Amino acid sequence: MALDAILEKINKNAKEEIGAIKQEGRLKRQEIISRAGAQAKEIRERILKEASQKSELERRQSSVSAELEHRKEILTEKQRLLEDCFQAALDELVSLPVGEYQTIIKKMLLNVVTTGDERVLISTEDEKRIDRKFVDGVNEELKKTGRGGRLKLDGTSPTIRGSFVLRTEDVEVDCSFGTLLHQLREELQSQVAAILFGDKQ
Repeated sequence: MALDAILEKINKNAKEEIGAIKQEGRLKRQEIISRAGAQAKEIRERILKEASQKSELERRQSSVSAELEHRKEILTEKQRLLEDCFQAALDELVSLPVGEYQTIIKKMLLNVVTTGDERVLISTEDEKRIDRKFVDGVNEELKKTGRGGRLKLDGTSPTIRGSFVLRTEDVEVDCSFGTLLHQLREELQSQVAAILFGDKQ
């Protein structure tokens, strides 16, 4: 084969190979670009989705937080109104007319006295309503039921709100209105709430 023919053959083969390489490069480059575009789209969609989810979560958390705060404020106000209601009941009890007040205290004493030898501690406010004469009257009733009839006043206390504390050598029974209302509060609170707020508990 002549030298010119060989060189031409080499050049032709080289051109074809170069062309093939270039074509393969273009295809690979296109493939890389296509993949990169798909990945970019996927990443973009993922970022947007996460941002949307985060925004929704934050919105819900904000909404829940606001709702909880609102409920807390309502609960606080309800508790305040309940406290006012029980305080008003206590104030009304200790402010009863003397005759009505003494009738209640007398019934309470006759119910809780066991031996008739107990001592009666009263509120400072009750010195004029629950006096020696009143206790003597209670003692007369106790004698009729075979219970000693030797009740004695045992001083006053500024911490007692209405009624009395009954004392023996070993036992002290707090029958003050404040304590009795506190004990009844758990039982009565749902009923009072139903009346005040229409709550069904």
